[in-house]
Amino acid sequence: MNKKITMTARPKPKAELDKWVETREPVDAVKPAVKPKRLTIDIDPALHKKLKMNCVKRDIQIADLLRTLIESELDRKILSNSDQ
Repeated sequence: MNKKITMTARPKPKAELDKWVETREPVDAVKPAVKPKRLTIDIDPALHKKLKMNCVKRDIQIADLLRTLIESELDRKILSNSDQ
């Protein structure tokens, strides 16, 4: 039995990839001053799908949207309670 294995040359690196790596902006890893708390909720699969599709269309993360909605709701409640 005679087996032949053909070895090909390794592809040459592309110049544009090297240029991108060399010229990209460094990512600043900013740690929050306070460790965030995790919140887990259960929602209906249909609601989750609508939420995810909405976030994809808006090019935002679900967590960012929910944080914004929670903050605005709490701010609204605080303002309405201070009027009383």
